[in-house]
Amino acid sequence: MILRPDGNGKLSKRDGDRLGFPVFPIDWLNPDGEKYSGYRENGYYPEAFINMLALLGWNPGNNKEIFTLDELVSEFSLERVGKSGSRFDPEKTRWFNQQYLRAKSNEQLAAELNPILQKNNINKDTAYITEVCALMKERATFVSDIYGEGLFFFKDVVSYDQTVIDKKWNEETTKIMNELLAELKGLSDFSATSIETKFTAYLEQNKYGFGKVGPGFRLLVTGKGMGPSMFAICSLLGKETVLARMEKGLEKVLQLKSAQA
Repeated sequence: MILRPDGNGKLSKRDGDRLGFPVFPIDWLNPDGEKYSGYRENGYYPEAFINMLALLGWNPGNNKEIFTLDELVSEFSLERVGKSGSRFDPEKTRWFNQQYLRAKSNEQLAAELNPILQKNNINKDTAYITEVCALMKERATFVSDIYGEGLFFFKDVVSYDQTVIDKKWNEETTKIMNELLAELKGLSDFSATSIETKFTAYLEQNKYGFGKVGPGFRLLVTGKGMGPSMFAICSLLGKETVLARMEKGLEKVLQLKSAQA
């Protein structure tokens, strides 16, 4: 028996809707026309779903958790199936999907991401999408996360993380960002290595720690407070886009700060 993740009793289809995870392998309509979401439609890989399901009631006898279907066929035995109910863990299920996503090549993920981009009227060449996947895959659980969390790779920044503005932005930050902008304008080589070298030199010259400059830099270019390497992000976006975003971001953030005053 598969038990619910909270409280006592068996897992029911309504537990998924109540707690925000799918219960059925694919979307299912009951005879009354009520829809219950499925793993496939929620972006889970079939292999991850099977892997999770196998380990709900079966123990391989060691610490191994990721199994191919062939390995499961080879190693599974009824003797190691537990007699008691097994408690379903939605976070562990997400973890399984994350592991399978990370194991895919950047090219495979790019092919999976492209239909999402096309659906949102975004056209980028395969090489660019592949680079985005390389930067974002370690932070994603589903392919849709690469699009959602990495939207700044495909569209202009329209909003800025308010927490970063409140905690990290002050009058000195404005001065620092203007100085950093001037430093980056002088770069002829806009590779990740060149940007990092210039950024590090600026910190050392002014005796700044990374925390004094990095959050503001990321905010202006991506609108976010966290993410992959800023140097890799900037190199992929290109000099023109980065400089334009910094100039626009400075204006927008100052407007937000003025509105708060």
